[in-house]
Amino acid sequence: MKRKIRVMSLFIVVVMIASLFSACGDTGSPESEGTVELTWWHWGNAPSNADAALKALNEKSQKDIGVTIEFIWASTDDSRLKTALSTGTKDDIAFTCAWFTNYLSAVQNNQFADITELVKAQKELWDFVPDWGWDAVTVNDKIYAVPNMKDSASEQLWIANKDYVIEEAGLEKEFFETNDKVSSVTPLLRKLKAYADAGHPYPADLSAPYNIGKGGFNGDQTGWDIIQEAVHIGDKIDEEGIKIVSVYEDPDQVAVYKELATWYKEGLLNQDCAQLADDPDDFVVISYPGWEGSEAIRSEGKDYDVVINKKYGPVATRSTLLGSANAVFANSEHKEAAVKYLAYINTNKEYRDMLAYGAPDVNFKYIDDGARVEILNSDFQPSAFAQATTWILTPAAPSPASMYQDVQEMTESATPTELISFTLDESQLSTQIAACSGVLAQYTSGLLCGTYEDVDAVIEKMLSELKASGYDTIIEEANRQVQEYLDERK
Repeated sequence: MKRKIRVMSLFIVVVMIASLFSACGDTGSPESEGTVELTWWHWGNAPSNADAALKALNEKSQKDIGVTIEFIWASTDDSRLKTALSTGTKDDIAFTCAWFTNYLSAVQNNQFADITELVKAQKELWDFVPDWGWDAVTVNDKIYAVPNMKDSASEQLWIANKDYVIEEAGLEKEFFETNDKVSSVTPLLRKLKAYADAGHPYPADLSAPYNIGKGGFNGDQTGWDIIQEAVHIGDKIDEEGIKIVSVYEDPDQVAVYKELATWYKEGLLNQDCAQLADDPDDFVVISYPGWEGSEAIRSEGKDYDVVINKKYGPVATRSTLLGSANAVFANSEHKEAAVKYLAYINTNKEYRDMLAYGAPDVNFKYIDDGARVEILNSDFQPSAFAQATTWILTPAAPSPASMYQDVQEMTESATPTELISFTLDESQLSTQIAACSGVLAQYTSGLLCGTYEDVDAVIEKMLSELKASGYDTIIEEANRQVQEYLDERK
């Protein structure tokens, strides 16, 4: 009997102690107890030496929000991250976008967590992202990622080596006569080739006035709201009404590929473009997305200045917004902490600078009364675009102090397209999309590099193969879903 009383007394004491600790520390969530360590699949390759940066980052985030981070460098090939997602790993944050671990596909495969209520609870973050930014990451009325607000509306630019094109060749007039038509740059390229042939070689051992790799010409689909990246279907923005079509059945688009073929034939494009894995680092003239006023950042690492002429935009589409985002793994055990951290990196300026540049006074230092930073070494140089917003980031010299303010103003001035929150339900189209994507993979590099002599014949053959693979079925179903979407929004 005494033993039973003694055991009961011990049980009561244990319960009382447990209750005492519970009353002192429990806020209703296991994540409130101590520091939460998150894993983040960060786009790109590991920095050469991240030790000082990681120590400084974790000291600050632990103090501010009770969270530390472990980076998993995902590389520039998304195969490892795709495997992690498909096998249901319990990591926490993943970089995702339209071209890396495709966001919409991952959502439809149930690989990302629904974080709708969690992001709404982070009021500073919720108010910071424009409404159309949240629209672009909304799928079936649910949010699965935090968009990284940067040049999230797109301006397509013509960019030139100012020293060679303007100062040496004297072709300022020709450069600024370029417009949204690819053919508008052809007269400039011809004069540059004639200038080079007359004994003024292209800079940096380039072989043509326009140099690209096998990925081809950047910006061929300028002016389109693409709703399915793998099969290149979408709405032509500047045409009245909304209709989903193949870009390859549009006469203006076919004219782009014919013009590129002319460039290649005349030697205006480098003849080895189809064999180069990437675009050359240097250029004479090139087309890239960006923003007006980005001359300084485009000149970084080069021994020449650049000059910019806007080709098109700004326009905000789901594709432009999904240039960079971070989602939470469906099986993460720390969803609340993960969203809390994503809110933190998008709203805390001091931490945002450290995330991009490393440890203060070790990897970077503030200059110009804090208006810019100076990079002290190359130890920690992750791809800042893949982390969080750039709008609160302090620019790095020699970029102007107003650079990211200019980016924000450009982005916020853009008008979102009507389909910015439209999601194509691919559940009944996966076979056709995979087959058509395989067909396109055989042809697109040649079209974008201009290496086909008879563009009409190639496109006719390609479309025949696409239609045999179910292309018309995809387009018909896409138009049905778009109409349904538009009707619901009336």
